Amino acid sequence: MAEVAQRIRDGIITGDFQALPPDAEEEDDYSAREGRLLIRRHRSRERDQRLRKRKIDAALRQGHGLACEACGFDFEATYGVRGAGYIECHHVVPLHEVGEGRTKLRDLALICSNCHRMIHRKAPWPTPEELRRLIEQTTQGGARISSQPLSEPITTNPPSRISPSPTH
Repeated sequence: MAEVAQRIRDGIITGDFQALPPDAEEEDDYSAREGRLLIRRHRSRERDQRLRKRKIDAALRQGHGLACEACGFDFEATYGVRGAGYIECHHVVPLHEVGEGRTKLRDLALICSNCHRMIHRKAPWPTPEELRRLIEQTTQGGARISSQPLSEPITTNPPSRISPSPTH
């Protein structure tokens, strides 16, 4: 209580009130209401899920494997059978920019979930290649991608022996 009183006095004098850090017990007991059913109505761009399958098949045929094009992460190498055949498919140029039209396989990139979130985190959205360069710059500073040994460069893994998973 004395700390609170002192902070109030200091805030009156300086005009700068500082919040008290929450107690550990207070953080553990924090709760918020969740789970309510909501009905939402929104517009979304149509996507053809066959493109994802074809992009994955093409990568496997070309011997690229299913490693993330930005960071090299391979779901199968990390998660075994559970991760076999899994990777996300990203439109390099966002559909809201190109509008309605035809999407070619070269317009798509195979990206892991983390890189996909980092690309869409805030505008302007980097391309997978720009994100790759950012990762390479960051990893040169001592950070590394946890699924790869420190001494290995980021590379595309050999093709997977297991067929791709169904569209999610």
